[in-house]
Amino acid sequence: MSGHHTFIDKEESGNLLVALDGRVKLLLLVAALGVNLSAGGLRVPPLLASFSLLLVLAAGVRPAEFARRMLVPALLAAVAFITQLFWVRDGAVVAVVPLFFTALNVHGGGLLRGLELAGRILGGMGVLLCFSLTTPLPELMRGARFFRCPPVLVELALIMYRYVFLLMEEGGRIRNAQKARLGFVDFRTGLRSSGNLGGMLVLRSYDRAERSFAAMRCRGYTGALVALPPGPLQRRDWLLLLAGLALLAGLLAIR
Repeated sequence: MSGHHTFIDKEESGNLLVALDGRVKLLLLVAALGVNLSAGGLRVPPLLASFSLLLVLAAGVRPAEFARRMLVPALLAAVAFITQLFWVRDGAVVAVVPLFFTALNVHGGGLLRGLELAGRILGGMGVLLCFSLTTPLPELMRGARFFRCPPVLVELALIMYRYVFLLMEEGGRIRNAQKARLGFVDFRTGLRSSGNLGGMLVLRSYDRAERSFAAMRCRGYTGALVALPPGPLQRRDWLLLLAGLALLAGLLAIR
């Protein structure tokens, strides 16, 4: 893995999933999300989330990293589940929840609807995380250009990916310097130091952007990044694409 941002570099990994062509991954991602949204029921979304976890682990991603990134989707799934319990009133009453001076009835339809929504959230986010954690961004952008994504979006994504981590490191160095000068000894001092940190980071970001643009112009930048087009799909790419589509079709059949 590549340091603190945990994305995998295709050139540094011999894993089959990581080395898979980005165009195949994009097609499988769209197909998996379509199955997750259209299948319905309580079977397919948990199976998609489980398959995604297994694939991520097979690619060498730490389980703790996957679990950490799933915390927010899990919270959203819990909120969706709880709201549907008391919002949908179809079916018989399966439980009564006391709340202060009243009681809320939980109906069977609300329970099933809540489980279905929570499963779709977890299944969809599991698929997205599996895709993002095992696909290097340059490979993703090559696939996006192949499918006629606007060049300006590709360039912005590459530049943002390159400099967001640099800005995080710069902010960390400024904060460490402030802490060494007792800039966070109390709340008021910490608040003032945080404001100074934000201002310094904006100024340094602007200065770095100017220097980067000048360097790009010196290297022949004329408004469009030049990149090698993706080559033809290899045999393993076709086989994995067919296998993935067959698996998704099987999941859709058991809904």
